[in-house]
Amino acid sequence: MTTSLEALVQRCEAEQLHLSGAIQSFGALIRIGTVSGTITHVSANLADIVGVEADAVLGRSRGCLSWLQGDAFGTLSGQLGKSVVIRNIIDRGGIKVDGLAIQGTGCILVELERSSRGFGTVSAQRLQTPLLRVPYDEDELARHHELLTQAFREVTGYDRVMIYRFHDDWSGEVIAEATTEKLGGYLGLRFPASDIPAIARDLYMLNPSRIIPDAASKPVPVLGVDPAPPDLTWSGLRSVSPVHLEYLGHMGAGASFSVAIRVAGRLWGLVACHHLTARMLSPEHRAACVSLANAYSLGLTSHLASRRFQSMDSLGRRIAKILDVLAEHDDPLDGIASVAEQLRKIMSAQAFAMAAGDDVVIAGDGPDLDGMGIVDDWFLNESRAAVVITDHLGDIFHDQPLLLAVISGMAAVKARSPRSGWVRFYWFRPAQPQEVVWAGNPNKHIVEKAGVAMLSPRRSFEKWIEVKAGYSRPWTVEEKIAAGKFRTMLLEWL
Repeated sequence: MTTSLEALVQRCEAEQLHLSGAIQSFGALIRIGTVSGTITHVSANLADIVGVEADAVLGRSRGCLSWLQGDAFGTLSGQLGKSVVIRNIIDRGGIKVDGLAIQGTGCILVELERSSRGFGTVSAQRLQTPLLRVPYDEDELARHHELLTQAFREVTGYDRVMIYRFHDDWSGEVIAEATTEKLGGYLGLRFPASDIPAIARDLYMLNPSRIIPDAASKPVPVLGVDPAPPDLTWSGLRSVSPVHLEYLGHMGAGASFSVAIRVAGRLWGLVACHHLTARMLSPEHRAACVSLANAYSLGLTSHLASRRFQSMDSLGRRIAKILDVLAEHDDPLDGIASVAEQLRKIMSAQAFAMAAGDDVVIAGDGPDLDGMGIVDDWFLNESRAAVVITDHLGDIFHDQPLLLAVISGMAAVKARSPRSGWVRFYWFRPAQPQEVVWAGNPNKHIVEKAGVAMLSPRRSFEKWIEVKAGYSRPWTVEEKIAAGKFRTMLLEWL
C-alpha cells in the first residue's frame, strides 16, 4: 500500500458529497427541472413513503403529481436554496406525508417525509428572545453559549448538544456542552480540521442544517432519466459519507443533527447534537433550531463587533500618540527609544525592533544583531507581504537553530517612506510549549479495504494531549488586526 496520508486527505477533501446519487431513507425525493417541468430524478423508495411507484412518475411532466396537495411550487421565489414546508402534502388512504419544496440549481426538489404528528408543536420565540441579547463581557458570553445548548436540548431532546467553534486552521473546539449523565463530555477538547473537511464546511454555508436520524440506515439510490447524479447541495435528505457514519459509530452516536453558526459571512462554528439511538426531528423542529442558531449568531456577532471596535478605538489612540512622538524627529530611529516599550506592549510581545535603511534598534529580550540581520534581510528582500504574522518561525528559518533558540513568534510590518525607504517594525515572542488537548489522537490512520487505501476515523475520543514545541504563544485575532491597523496608520504618517 503506497498511497500517502497526504494524498488520502486530499482525496477526502475532494469527495463530491453533493453528488452521492443517494439519499437517507427517512424521506423520498423528487427532482423537477425548472424549465422543462419534467421529473428528472426520483428516489427508489418513493413507494415506501407515499405509496406511488417511482416508475409512475420518472421522466413524466410534473402534472402527474396531482396527488400532491397544496402549492408545492408556486410559493418558491426562485431564490436559490429557498424552501417551503407544506404540511399534509399527501393525506389519503391512511398515508399522511409532509413536504418540503426547495429551489435548487435549475430545478425544484420536493422532499417527502411521513407526517411527524408525534413530535408535538414547537415555538422558538420564547427560547429566541434571550439569545438576541448582546453579551457584554466574557461571563455573559459563556451564559450566551449555555442558553443555546439548553435551548437545543429542549427542542431536540438529543442526549448531547455542543457548540463547536472553528479555529483559524479549521480545527474545532467544544466551547459549551449540555449532555446527559449517560454520555461523556467533550468540553474543551479539540478536533482536527479533517474531521469536518472543506467540502462539508462549504455545504454548511449553503445549507445550514444537517440531520442524520438513523446512522445505521442504508442509503437509498436516486433514479434518473440519465445516469448523471443530481446536485443534492440543497437537500436535507442527502446521503452520508460512509467515513462519517463510521466516525459517529465510534462516538457512540445513533443519530446526529447539526446547525451552522455563521458570523460576518463566515462559518464560525456548529451546534452539534448527538443521540445514543435513532431519533427523528420534524421539519418544524429543524427550522426552529435554525432560528435559534441565527438568533444566537446575531447576539454573538454584535458582541464580537463591539469588543473589536472598543479594542481598535483604544489601539488607534495609542498608535497615534506613538507616531506623534516619532514625528518630532527627522529620523524616526532617533525617537524610537522613548516609545519602544509602548510599541512592544501593543502586541504583547517580549521584544520589539525597528529597522530603517541599514540601521536597526532592538528593545527587549529578542535576537542579537546577527539574528536580526537574518530576519530583516528575509522580510525586506524575500517576503512580498507587507504584514507577516507567525507563531512558528521554524517554517521560515528552519536552518537557523541559534535564532530559533531565542524567538519562535514574529509579527512584522513594513511600509515605504519617501525619506528613509522601507521602514520595518518587528515584534517577537519566545518559544512557549503549547498543549493542545484533542478528542483522541488527531493523526489519521490508513487502512486497506478490498485492496484500496482509505482513511480510517479514529476509534477513541479519550483526551489526548499534544505538546507542540518550537511555537510561541499564538497571536490573537485582535493582535493580527492591530498589526494591520498599525501599518495603515504608519502609511498615513509617512
